[in-house]
Amino acid sequence: MAGIRTVNGKFSGINPAVSCCRLRQVQSLLCEGGATTPDGILCSLGIDSRYNDGCTELAKYLFYGLYGRNQLNLDHVLDEFPEEMLDDVILLIKAECVHLYCNPLNYSYLLPYVSHWRNLHLYCMTEAEYEDEEAAEEFKISSFVTMVQDCYRIGVPYSSQGHVQKFDMFMVEKWPLIQAFALEGIGGGSFFTIKYKLMDMSEKLWQVYTRLDPVSLDSLLAEDLVNFEKQWSGFFSSMDLESHLSILELSEAQAGEAFRTYYSHGLISSNITDKSKSRQPFVLFGKHSSAEDLESYSFNFPSESHQVRNTGPQGSTARHMVLQCVAPKGPLACSRTYFFGNTHSPYLGEVLLNDFAYLILLLSQIYSAAVQAVLSGIKCYSCSSSATKVRQKIIPLTDEDSRYVVKTASMTVHDIPDLQGDRGDLGSVVFSESFLESSINIQQKDGTVSSDSCYTILTTTVPRYACWLVCVEQNFYFILMSKSGSKEEGTCLGTALTAADAAYVFSSSQLSTPEEGKIIFFSEGLLFIHSQYGSITLSKNHINTLKFYDPDSSTVASLFVEYESSLLPHLPFPLHSSDQCLVFALQPRSKSHRAFYSKHALWSITAQVHNQSQNTFMSSHASELYPRTDCCILSLTRFLQHFALSSISPEPILYDHLGVLFPSAELKNPINGQRDKVVITIITGLPGSHKKRLCNFLVQLNKERGRYKWVVYEPGPDSCDSFSASHLQQYLSSFLESQRGPGGKPRLLPSFNICIVSTVVFTGLTAEQKHPLMQHVQQLVRSANPTAAFILAERGAVTRNEDVNLILSESSFNEPQMLRARYVLYPGWCKGRFFSGSGSLVLSQQRVAFNRPLERPLFVTHCKALKSSLRPSPFRGNVYNVWGKVRFSDSEQLMEVSYNTVSGSLSIVSEQSIDPLTLRPKETNTSCFLIFDGIGLTEDGLKELAQTVHQMTRHLDPLPPGYFYNGYQYVDIFGEKRNFHPNMEEFIKEYIAEANKEIELFNRQLELQGQPDLFDP
Repeated sequence: MAGIRTVNGKFSGINPAVSCCRLRQVQSLLCEGGATTPDGILCSLGIDSRYNDGCTELAKYLFYGLYGRNQLNLDHVLDEFPEEMLDDVILLIKAECVHLYCNPLNYSYLLPYVSHWRNLHLYCMTEAEYEDEEAAEEFKISSFVTMVQDCYRIGVPYSSQGHVQKFDMFMVEKWPLIQAFALEGIGGGSFFTIKYKLMDMSEKLWQVYTRLDPVSLDSLLAEDLVNFEKQWSGFFSSMDLESHLSILELSEAQAGEAFRTYYSHGLISSNITDKSKSRQPFVLFGKHSSAEDLESYSFNFPSESHQVRNTGPQGSTARHMVLQCVAPKGPLACSRTYFFGNTHSPYLGEVLLNDFAYLILLLSQIYSAAVQAVLSGIKCYSCSSSATKVRQKIIPLTDEDSRYVVKTASMTVHDIPDLQGDRGDLGSVVFSESFLESSINIQQKDGTVSSDSCYTILTTTVPRYACWLVCVEQNFYFILMSKSGSKEEGTCLGTALTAADAAYVFSSSQLSTPEEGKIIFFSEGLLFIHSQYGSITLSKNHINTLKFYDPDSSTVASLFVEYESSLLPHLPFPLHSSDQCLVFALQPRSKSHRAFYSKHALWSITAQVHNQSQNTFMSSHASELYPRTDCCILSLTRFLQHFALSSISPEPILYDHLGVLFPSAELKNPINGQRDKVVITIITGLPGSHKKRLCNFLVQLNKERGRYKWVVYEPGPDSCDSFSASHLQQYLSSFLESQRGPGGKPRLLPSFNICIVSTVVFTGLTAEQKHPLMQHVQQLVRSANPTAAFILAERGAVTRNEDVNLILSESSFNEPQMLRARYVLYPGWCKGRFFSGSGSLVLSQQRVAFNRPLERPLFVTHCKALKSSLRPSPFRGNVYNVWGKVRFSDSEQLMEVSYNTVSGSLSIVSEQSIDPLTLRPKETNTSCFLIFDGIGLTEDGLKELAQTVHQMTRHLDPLPPGYFYNGYQYVDIFGEKRNFHPNMEEFIKEYIAEANKEIELFNRQLELQGQPDLFDP
């Protein structure tokens, strides 16, 4: 559960962008089309799928950190409820929607992951309902039946990468959930595999899992890379234990034991898909590293007979070793070439380079060329996205078509000949690095799209050069110290000025890393002693320039030494650099640091001492201290920030937004400010949410303050269709043209969620903040939009100035976190290309117009009856809100009516007494109408409903004995209630008789008119 923290027993630190991105990656498998593409992917956890590994693996991918078999990470969850409750999950992923069944216990753990998913259908009982075990099981089965009802082909993640199995649909048929589908009554009534075609999606899903995103990259860095680096640390520790004598007896099997153990143990619990020779660990010495040896090598059979002492030319001591470490459960791998012996001889007044050192120098030079080629190839590939250019450098890269996987760039120079002697081949040198790239498309102001690329080398901490002494080196420190006090002999370095003290040395070479050793200053030079390099002598005869940087007594001081080319034979090869500069770092308050000022006048006179600010000095001498790096190579922190955007989507980012998304980015033409700004405040809500009252209040308040000119857009009362983005687009464009002439047209996102909505106003239950419904809604909204401000305004009445300012804020939409969230949650939003899909639940409006009055008691009764008539999924025919203007039979006034089915709030107000803040658009005619909001409503059905409210005016006729009228319904002596008059049948008969007379009269005279219908003009 890496990277996931817990707060009050619940998970935090979940990345909504990654949750949505991972879902989109899975859904992309359902958009390929053809007979091999399923309609949905089914994932059932726990006992319902017999603990299927493939389903668990998919759940671990989508709900990263929550599902897995690491018991230690789940202890705090299992303390609250058993594991089978956490596994009580059914997931059906379709191309444009997701169906999720869960229980009220694991709901709060799943909610942070799924609250941002598009078109989510959630099946979950309340805690009270869930206590009935039988009802809970029936609900689960019926939910599953509803999920799959419009599918034909269903995919299943049958196998996991660590446990590959042959797909068997009859084994799936044995899943308890699948078997329950055949139950009569609550199930589908037939065998699942007869009604649906099952397909194995395991291999396609494995390809999705390998795609890196910020969460999986964090896991790679925090776990896999740390373990990988530990293997190298273990290797160096074991090598450093060897003396110059014992190292000669070291065998390839002994040297590579750490790498083999790491790899072979990982094979037990992982499925290695790459069986190539390049994906196995190896350690080979000297000439035993030929092309044939590398090809035939097997890590299971390491050599005990090939030792350092017998793998060199003609059976002599080996000059080098090639080695590779491979992560068994991940993409990390890197190879190196290390050396036995030195490439230099310390300067003591003459040049001494033996044959042994010459061969090591030759191999080192070839190895250095391979290192430069690999690093150049990585840079070329990452910054140009061109595999062709990389091939021109003869460096093949794997997975070159994907930017979301770790790649390995490598070079091997096989069978290097001995250029001076006739002693056969020296063996091979190898070098490879694992790296990751990131590329963001940027849309320039002129509309062109360019890319901004960077990369990070993940294995860069593994030293690129190392060597171990295989023979006794002369004690140059003893020689120099003994001669420094002799006036007759003397040394090339003169008299010792300081004792040996700790220091570091490094250069700008790609092979160099800061190496710790001992430094001694002499009157005519210095001596540096290193455990691997041996002794390094620098005479003032080889020194061109000295620069000393010492900012203060608490900071590391740096001595820069620019040397002559004549020093190169006396300098270890990894310290060779094109700028011919070495850097010695002296610890603060160390002996060498203090002695540099107090005891060596000649050094202090020669060296240029810099005490200016660090920034000034470092900017002018950065190339002397560190290797030159291209601007596209960013620090890991900046790379992670870059990758967090690039890994979500290839959709372009507007150039104007770079400064906000990357504050450190250097923009060529930064924006000075936006002129002629038009602020659009969108107030939206469900029917019955008092959004119009809130909007009118804000408009009225703005007029009173006299701040800006406001133009309010809202559809007319006849616009009962769904929201029209094109109509609003046309309206806004016309408004902008009228304000500032022709210009760019604004685009609108067809959804309002996190990163778009800055304020959420609750207009109901504000006095009951602990009401279960209020808490449930706030939990949902807070999970979907953690940064939104919550405002309580009963029936849309905002009472605090602070709340008004929050709603009308002109800057909240463009805050950096909001802008960044839009790019990662809605890729392509700025170009209007984000496709959210169409949900199966569509809230529609139907408008019914009529001229006749309604019966008030019947209207009230029917409105209140709507709540009890609400149906469960698929909710078709449900009416959730009613609003309109009608006349009742007991009054001539036009009344505005509104009713919210869920809250049961009913309002009947005379149009003359309406609150000015709730004024509706003025009607062009005085006809009555009702607007119904609901799901799957039909005009004919609503007309029938309205017709029942329009009855003959006989409701006040005398009642038979035993009945009374309570103002709404007729009640008998037993308390039974009815909506119609007890004598309604007699009234109908009388009406029919009277209607027949009128019909006869009409037939005779053709001028008489029958009983008017409600919908007659």
